[in-house]
Amino acid sequence: MKQIMLEQTGAKDLIPIFFGHELCEKNHKFGPYTRSYYLIHFCLNGSGELFDKFGRHTIRAGELFIIRPNEITTYVADEKDPWEYFWVSFHGDMAHLFNTERSTYPFPAEIGATVRGLVQNPTASPAVFIALLFHLVHHLFNEQTEPSDTAEKIRQYIRFNYMNDLTVRGISDYFGFERSYLFRIFKKSQGISVKEYIVKTRMEQAKLLLEKGCSVTSTANAVGYADPFNFSKAFKNYFGFAPKKIGQ
Repeated sequence: MKQIMLEQTGAKDLIPIFFGHELCEKNHKFGPYTRSYYLIHFCLNGSGELFDKFGRHTIRAGELFIIRPNEITTYVADEKDPWEYFWVSFHGDMAHLFNTERSTYPFPAEIGATVRGLVQNPTASPAVFIALLFHLVHHLFNEQTEPSDTAEKIRQYIRFNYMNDLTVRGISDYFGFERSYLFRIFKKSQGISVKEYIVKTRMEQAKLLLEKGCSVTSTANAVGYADPFNFSKAFKNYFGFAPKKIGQ
């Protein structure tokens, strides 16, 4: 068995703690046991069984199982074809997404390739594990949502938060998407990128405020720009004229 601790990073949504890899002997058993963190095992080869509050589950290559804090679990390698698995433990603000009513899921080939890469390179940075967890969140909990519905949720999120320090990275982290996936589904649905939509929303609202007599500085602050100069530059790039021209 090989288990490696991960240094804590500045992340707060999904924070990996440690990871490990094991090629089990026949009938190798672990548990019953409880933990104070979330734990995911990826079965790479062979098979085994998990016993948890939902019952008895046979796990085969290409499947994973989730163990949650304070759950009593036992898992056993098959007596004929014992499993090889990779695990990662974690906690964080978004970890509750894994509190589902099932413990086992298949995982796609790209996640399997990432996991196998981590087996070969156990010195990978914590950022790689954070990316793996976010990819898993997207695969398990967002793929069943229609892309158009997801794009609409993102659009509404921007409409309600354009006045804050809003970034594409922050939005992708909030929804648990990779940035490339976020770009693709939003562009297909809305015709522009997420970044362009943030600017569009801010500029349209800024024009309304300026037309009502608000100053350039107060308008800049109201639509998410801390620096009036940067706001004026963005406004002119968008409309073709400076914000001070409104009302003159």
